[in-house]
Amino acid sequence: MTDIDPTMLERAWAVLTRPRAKELASFPLEVACHAEPCRVAIDSTGARHLLVPAGDEAVSVDPRPAVLGTVVRKLGFGGPAIAYVDVSCTEPDLFPEFDEVVTDVLEAVAGERRPAAAAVSAIARWRRLFRSSLLRGLSRQAKLGLFAELTVLSSLVEADPGFPVDAWRGPLNEPHDFEAAVRCIEVKGLSAVSDSIVVHGLEQLNTHGGRPLDLVLLRVVEDPDGRTVSDLVEQLRGEVASRADLRARLSATGWSDQPDRPDLDTFTIEEVHRIVVGADTPRVVPSSLVTGSLPEGVAHLGYQVDLATLLPFSTGASLVEIAKEAVR
Repeated sequence: MTDIDPTMLERAWAVLTRPRAKELASFPLEVACHAEPCRVAIDSTGARHLLVPAGDEAVSVDPRPAVLGTVVRKLGFGGPAIAYVDVSCTEPDLFPEFDEVVTDVLEAVAGERRPAAAAVSAIARWRRLFRSSLLRGLSRQAKLGLFAELTVLSSLVEADPGFPVDAWRGPLNEPHDFEAAVRCIEVKGLSAVSDSIVVHGLEQLNTHGGRPLDLVLLRVVEDPDGRTVSDLVEQLRGEVASRADLRARLSATGWSDQPDRPDLDTFTIEEVHRIVVGADTPRVVPSSLVTGSLPEGVAHLGYQVDLATLLPFSTGASLVEIAKEAVR
């Protein structure tokens, strides 16, 4: 086993930026497998990757969605595409821990006759270690956000039993969480201490299709007498028009059933605020920019909006009222 210089990763991440015209932006490392360098990479969402050349090794990986994901796929970097074991981390909060994973995997594969197999074994150990943090593939903030979105979905289905689950677009990384018949809805789950929201891109608080946009802020707090994400999923399974669509959307969020790991995090909705997004709402949209688009070389825009500036624009409404207006 070879000791890995930790500054190697620091240098690599420092020079990588999200790609615009290709799938991954990568940086070759000093560790080679099958005569090809291992690489770290960033994709267009900002997720971080470690790529270990697999050569002609026949290896299998656990494909279940998780914050620490693993696939085997062919990629080309200035030459013919070759097979890599691709281990990725989508959660910025876990990037420091992911560096530990990368270092451990690189040390495990260095000098190995079957480095891809060694990488898969090392990743499996880390997945077991992270199991409590990666429960259902979600960080705590992601679980809180999913609880908020499922709560709104439940209200929409209650207002209209035929409400199509495929109108839930958030898991597909589309601008708005829900594309209902007459209104769009963007949901932001707030923790007990949140004092701002994060907006992703120019379109998340932009209207389209001639429909109004509701920004719905839900204060989600821990409550021993509350409900779990699993409770909401089970309820929705008995109410939605298509279980298959619900299953597909849940899979896209990274959530999955794990009967051997009970979901113990219970929440309740403490506050509901609705902002009907308009010209005066604090936001950045294409019309805010001189050219109507991001400058050349800027691939992504994310920004925070203080709740103190948003709440004066809120109107009193319950989830029942919001849902009924969206499906009427």
